[in-house]
Amino acid sequence: MAGRWGTMGDGIGMHADGSGSQRDLISSVVQTVLVKLKVAYENVTEHLVGVDDHVDAITKLLDVGSDGIRYLQIHGIGGVGKTTLAQVIFNKLSYSFDRCCFLVDVRESSTGKNGSVNLQKKLLSNLHGPRYVDQIYQVNDGINMMSRVLKNKKVLIILDDVDEQEQLDSLAKDGNWFGSGSRIIITTRCNRVLVEGPNVSTYELCEMGFEHALKLFSRHAFRRDYPPNHASLSKEIVSTLGNLPLAIKITGSSLKGQSKAIWKDTFEKLKEAPPTEVQRKLMISYEKLEHTEKEIFLDIACFFVYKDKADPFYMWKDCKYHPDVAIAHLILMSLIKIKDDNTFWMHDQVRDLGREIVRQENSKHLGKRSRVWKREEALSILKWKEGSEKVEALSVGIRGSSGLHREILTRDEFANLQNLRFFEGVFVSLTGDFTNLLSKLRWFSWHLHGTKFETTNFHPANLVVLNLSRSCVSEEWIGWDQIREAKKLKVLDLSYCEYLKRTPDLSSWVYLEKLVLKGCSNLIEIDHSIGNLKELKVLKMSGIRDITKLPSAIGQVKKLKELDAQGCCNLIGEIPEKIGKLPRLRILNFSGTRISRLPTSMSHLFKLQTLELEKCPELKELPELPPSLTCLIWGPKSCWCSFKEMMRYETREYCDQEIGKQRQRLSTGNTCRQETLVSALPTSIGTLSQLKTLKLCCENVQFLPQLPSSLRELQLRDLITTQSSDFSNLKNLSNLTFYGCSLELTDLYGAESKELRMECCELRPLDAPLQLEMKRLRSLEMAYCEFHPKVLDLSRMKNLHKVSLLWCLSLVEICGFEESESLCSLSVVYCLSLERMSDLSKLKNLSELVVRSSRKLKRLQGLDHLESLKKCEISNIGEPNGDFMLELHFSFCEIYQKIYRWL
Repeated sequence: MAGRWGTMGDGIGMHADGSGSQRDLISSVVQTVLVKLKVAYENVTEHLVGVDDHVDAITKLLDVGSDGIRYLQIHGIGGVGKTTLAQVIFNKLSYSFDRCCFLVDVRESSTGKNGSVNLQKKLLSNLHGPRYVDQIYQVNDGINMMSRVLKNKKVLIILDDVDEQEQLDSLAKDGNWFGSGSRIIITTRCNRVLVEGPNVSTYELCEMGFEHALKLFSRHAFRRDYPPNHASLSKEIVSTLGNLPLAIKITGSSLKGQSKAIWKDTFEKLKEAPPTEVQRKLMISYEKLEHTEKEIFLDIACFFVYKDKADPFYMWKDCKYHPDVAIAHLILMSLIKIKDDNTFWMHDQVRDLGREIVRQENSKHLGKRSRVWKREEALSILKWKEGSEKVEALSVGIRGSSGLHREILTRDEFANLQNLRFFEGVFVSLTGDFTNLLSKLRWFSWHLHGTKFETTNFHPANLVVLNLSRSCVSEEWIGWDQIREAKKLKVLDLSYCEYLKRTPDLSSWVYLEKLVLKGCSNLIEIDHSIGNLKELKVLKMSGIRDITKLPSAIGQVKKLKELDAQGCCNLIGEIPEKIGKLPRLRILNFSGTRISRLPTSMSHLFKLQTLELEKCPELKELPELPPSLTCLIWGPKSCWCSFKEMMRYETREYCDQEIGKQRQRLSTGNTCRQETLVSALPTSIGTLSQLKTLKLCCENVQFLPQLPSSLRELQLRDLITTQSSDFSNLKNLSNLTFYGCSLELTDLYGAESKELRMECCELRPLDAPLQLEMKRLRSLEMAYCEFHPKVLDLSRMKNLHKVSLLWCLSLVEICGFEESESLCSLSVVYCLSLERMSDLSKLKNLSELVVRSSRKLKRLQGLDHLESLKKCEISNIGEPNGDFMLELHFSFCEIYQKIYRWL
């Protein structure tokens, strides 16, 4: 017994070993106790859902164990959970600092007289005590005092809801004010970086995933993790709320214990407007906008969510709304985003806020609101002649319609709409004399066959955007003579007008900047008057099947920046030399055409950045290309199968036979391959010093010349090397992909990339383990690959975060990943010959483990040491009725973690 008690103090307490004075020891003990017992703690809701991943990511960014000062800025829209996340971080990390302070609602607290000074006093009092607080009379006093008394203290500061640079400047502008190891966290609606420097990180907090959102809603509405009843309605409500935590919390709490009738009524209300408290939060951002920014925000909310941003810019510019500045500010305020496809994105609750603001302009009379976006409401205004000068934008589209019926509108319906600048009509016929009407109209859209345009004197002098896509217009359309009066026209969209065989005379629209003809399947000629369009910047003519040549006057359009002829399958022969006379051309796309030669004048296109030549089977060689090129795609249509898509089928229910069909289709090349005559790449390709993206089909290529070191993305298909390729100079790669390639292991020596992806590849030589050495590699994905060495050695890739192996049939052993302590995700699926895997016990950061359908695998070691594991799926392992060793102690796993075993 004495022995047991004798070891009780081991590892705890402090020991006076004579190396310091007793006074120092006492001081150290007191300081430690004060830190351990300090009252710095933030109360957090008991219904925390889906924060763990965010906490882990932010903890890594903060790297509390390192020296130096670090700033972290958490940004996102109001109500997304920034404050809650900051509170959780504060509670988790506060014990690691000498002093801590959480300043709530900095935005509100800094207003009024002495607001900033009072915040400084509160901050200093929390971090140092009240001793010097009375000596602060103005902001500069506070700055001087903090920099003097806190410079040796390791502090944790959280500044919640900062919305102005001055607020940060007065509280924590300079990291040198604080001691080494200090961390400053800022939450803000603004995604502009408020602090500059190498030790500054930003973290965007987006809305929750649907499953987490439903769980949070259920906890507030039912005090359970899943709805015991009203499940379908619960899901609809959560979806309507856009997975926004604040909205979910408020709505769920309000519905607790209520009848189904109230639930249904609440759902109907939510479809029209966000909860009041959510509106209040989001209005904070809206109210900080300038007048023109508010106008653009409301336009997007009502009409342009998920729409291309380019065309609205023309309207806003003509209205003097300065859209470049306004859009940049809306993005900074986290009110909108521009997606990768150049479309506007807005959170559903933000969109609904914008629409509610418009409704509140006049809650009773539709005709006295600035914008009307629902078809039935717009028709009501027009039919009953309730419009007024307040109406600026009107859409008789498909929104809010229970069914489409052809409507006939006359001048009388528009008589009161003197300030209308935007009109969209779907399945609407126009008739009558429009003299002196719609003088302020900037945007006119008219769509769908079966409608008639029988107006006279329709002369919208200020029109800048004319969208007639998917309409019945032809070259004989009676509206052309009237529309020619629109001398300011900037955009003409005739896409998918299948009755159009020739474009109209374009010479009247001398300011036209964008002409869209894509999908005009029967178009055979673009009028020569296109040469008069001296301001034309964009010509989109993709998918025109019957056109055989480019417009003869194309060389006269000197300001052209983008020419898209993708899918013009009868565009044949040589591209004329005059293409080289377009000095501003940046994007050129001839993919899916039958061109056989590009002109030598291509080298004169000194601003050309993107050249796409996929599926051009008759193009044998490339001319000298301009050094400005940043993206080159050449060869058959890339058919890179999505690894994520393939993994989607790897469920327990998906049978081996279907997977086998997928593998056979890929490995035999029976995809979208098309014959190509390319046999050699120009050696000059290495001189393209600006090239960032290169996608090549190398089916008949025997040798790759040296590629430019500027490359960030390289995709090679059907490369079968007879001579070693040299990738050693490609030090800037982020993504390296091989498809259907046969590679020597030496081909990869010296290559560096953050992501390596191989599909349907053969890897040689035969006599050594496959040992890759890519120090920067973070993600390795291999599917349907043949490993002649049969062993994959990952020991030299210490920064790996993700490894995915699918249908690698010859792979017998995976080793070396125990050296990759950063590994977070490991997936091994349908590796039917796999017998051995390294011990997993050192993978302290592994959060996801998937091992499926590897019948020869006898043992998995180290699972009980995986402290970070959140998802574990193990199925179809070991021979049927055979031995399989799996030793698990999963007490550390969360409730939602699952282990599947199918033996």
